Amino acid sequence: EFRKLLNEINFNTKKDTLWLTGDLVNKGPQSLDVIKYVMDLDDKAITVLGNHDFYLIASYFKADLWPHSTNLFDDILSHNDSSGIIGWLRHQKIIHLDHELQYILVHAGIHPEWETKEILPLSSKIEFLLKGDHCKKFIGSLWANEPRNWNKSLEEKEKLIFAVNVFTRMRYLTKDLSLDFQEKLGPSNVKSSNLIPWYEFKSNAYKEYKTIIGHWSTLGFRETGNLISIDTGCVWGNKMTAIKIEKNKNIKRYEIKC
Repeated sequence: EFRKLLNEINFNTKKDTLWLTGDLVNKGPQSLDVIKYVMDLDDKAITVLGNHDFYLIASYFKADLWPHSTNLFDDILSHNDSSGIIGWLRHQKIIHLDHELQYILVHAGIHPEWETKEILPLSSKIEFLLKGDHCKKFIGSLWANEPRNWNKSLEEKEKLIFAVNVFTRMRYLTKDLSLDFQEKLGPSNVKSSNLIPWYEFKSNAYKEYKTIIGHWSTLGFRETGNLISIDTGCVWGNKMTAIKIEKNKNIKRYEIKC
């Protein structure tokens, strides 16, 4: 399906750059093929890490507490170059911010309480620790649902746990802006008045940029305000979506059936 979509958009490595919203693995039976293809694209592909990419890194290091039993990337872990693949993955971005095009690429979202000046330091610190010698210890500290609220006085470890959860797992916030990790349905199927999609809160952090996300397949394609959601649930037999973005131009949408 991925290759079919690339054919649909006439992807050309000589003139195009492919942005990927993360979860290269575990969302289909050919995780190894996908990640090797993206690796081969080198600087013609920019990918941000999703929660399933973190699961892969955690599984490689056998980090405690992380879920390992239901994953679909044994082909990567058993590959003779698994260390090289994981090394490549550890060097990918948490967010990609393009000042010229005025887009933010992130797997799940940006917390509305963050200021613009807070986003890059948080993502840069996470990226630094993933690349470092103590990656196993760092990744082992992340599988937690607390803290659920942002506070500038949080300890650094708590800030990083919160930030990874926001960048890779967030869908809904409660009215007091705390993270909810239970609900995965789309907004039209959620009856609780206390659960609000994160992008419906006003924020200074992303008002100047359009934010492109994946992650939320039950949300489907959505272009609203400064949000563009492009996960349309291919893994569930629905569609796979791509958009073409250019400076000062409307997006163009492409889809293939899965």
